[in-house]
Amino acid sequence: MDNLVYANSEGHGILADLKNMKMDIKILMAKDEHMTRMLDKQQTQLNEHQKQLNEHQRNIYSLQSHVKLLVQSSEGYRSVRRQFIDVYKRDIQGSEEFQGSKAIREGNQIAHKGDALGDAALFDRDQRTDRSTYRELYGLDHQQVLDFNFGSDDGYLFLVLNAHATKVAQGKSISDDLKVAFNSFLAKAEQYWLRSPSEEPNSPLGLAYYTFWKKFNEQARI
Repeated sequence: MDNLVYANSEGHGILADLKNMKMDIKILMAKDEHMTRMLDKQQTQLNEHQKQLNEHQRNIYSLQSHVKLLVQSSEGYRSVRRQFIDVYKRDIQGSEEFQGSKAIREGNQIAHKGDALGDAALFDRDQRTDRSTYRELYGLDHQQVLDFNFGSDDGYLFLVLNAHATKVAQGKSISDDLKVAFNSFLAKAEQYWLRSPSEEPNSPLGLAYYTFWKKFNEQARI
């Protein structure tokens, strides 16, 4: 009976094709497993390189922070930072207290831009007591900013705070959209303060960070 079945040449051809197909499938599966292992290995290497890059970035920022703190400890720099806040109080708030003040006259350069960390150091050393003015400029208390500096390894917060303070100090109006974006960013920064928007752009913090810059740049073009 078996001889009759396998004597059919067409049947033999089908069996041979099936056998070849099975071999081809095994070869493809082996290649697929090999490619999967190679891709996994490459992904592991990429992840390791990314970790090393992130570590280098953190080290760079840490060194920059240390250098900045050394600069901020100089009396000349503190004089410039006092000037920034005094000019804001005089020109924007209209305070007569600082008309021709010594701090403004002694500034060894014109302070045009915000520096959340440098200005926070003035309050930390009791060289200023007008804390409400600091909050108007930066949206946070000086102690919160100092806590961020020693708790976070990413300078993203200071980029936003300094940009906001610079715009406010220049007397430029801030749109409602930008105010909402700024306050939303601050809320997310306080909640996720040890995270990094550059490493997690789609996280709540990352989305709030990039939304702020979108609104900030939109207003800058107006």
